[in-house]
Amino acid sequence: MKFGIYTSFYNVEKYVDRIFDNIESINYENFEWHITDDFSTDNTKNKIMNRINLSPIKDKILFMEQSKKQEMYWEPNLFFDQTFDWIVLIDSDDLVDSDFLIVYNNILKNSPNVVVVSSDFHKINDSDNTLHSISYILNDDKMSNKIVNYHPSCDYLNNISYSCFGHLRAFKNNVIDKFEITNNLAGAEDSYRIFWLNSYGKYLNIPRPLYKWYLRNDSISHNPNVSSVYNDNFDISLNKLNLSDYGVDTTFNDVYLETCSLGSYNIGELKGMKVSLWSRVLSKTQKEKIKLLYPDVTLYFNNENCNINIICLNYFNNEELDMVLKKTSKDKILLYYQNQKYHTNNSEKDNELLNQLNYFKETLNKHIDYSWWMYIRHFIIKK
Repeated sequence: MKFGIYTSFYNVEKYVDRIFDNIESINYENFEWHITDDFSTDNTKNKIMNRINLSPIKDKILFMEQSKKQEMYWEPNLFFDQTFDWIVLIDSDDLVDSDFLIVYNNILKNSPNVVVVSSDFHKINDSDNTLHSISYILNDDKMSNKIVNYHPSCDYLNNISYSCFGHLRAFKNNVIDKFEITNNLAGAEDSYRIFWLNSYGKYLNIPRPLYKWYLRNDSISHNPNVSSVYNDNFDISLNKLNLSDYGVDTTFNDVYLETCSLGSYNIGELKGMKVSLWSRVLSKTQKEKIKLLYPDVTLYFNNENCNINIICLNYFNNEELDMVLKKTSKDKILLYYQNQKYHTNNSEKDNELLNQLNYFKETLNKHIDYSWWMYIRHFIIKK
């Protein structure tokens, strides 16, 4: 399949070199990168043009002028012809996994009803490059039935019930005829895009963190005092979705705990390694689905002879965990526990998680230094 990637740059000159290096590392041949400058007031455009001239993939890069501000941001279909199968957004201040197009191609070529796709992500603090959080997106219901978690009336910054969309959002090019908006200067493109596209076909979130989303202090979407026009296009796409909601693709839902466990490991560190995922007994079909997400990893299941061991604690009691830890290498290990009970506030959630983790404390202290523990928290909010 042929992929088109688009990126709109605006006053991000300090990120130009980083994203060019990143795109140039993509392990896939059949793609083009279409970029524009959104009328920057700094040196962004000059840096872009210089990097294009020096790029080893400059034959795949096309700089395009816009007729109005945020034109590519809202109407990317105008910048690609019909030879492209899928159109993918990568923001100018973020990074992608070099193998993401291989993963997308392998999955989407066998998903004819999917029109919009995204992937999980690691959110990174731009100030110090530390991990802020990890997405664990479970598409288990129609988007229109979950609207309470996405509506602008939610406090996106402080409401723990807010469910974020995936990144690397992409749409099937030849299915979408147009995008209708009322305000080119609005934001909230993620909600708009998913709703609009989901009214044409199914939505699939790929449960592997193929995207690094950088959390910037000056980001508009993370500013509590967002512009009054930020959500101006939201209701257009929501109304369209309510008229025609095609639902979600649930292919990976039956291995959700397993994909969350793998997705908790640092991005990129699994590549080329022998990795054992310790979980329940999986069927051959379930194992193949997980391997489809990680073509760049030699993945085993409940195998003691691997470089990296990732243990999903939900499936083990203390005796079983003791046996696993006796057999495996402790050099590189990740212990994942997912809190799946319903909670209405953070205190309830934290107490429940602490109780569950304390259950394993004695067993873990027999084998692992306490400072090595790594737990990833996940919770579901009861509305």
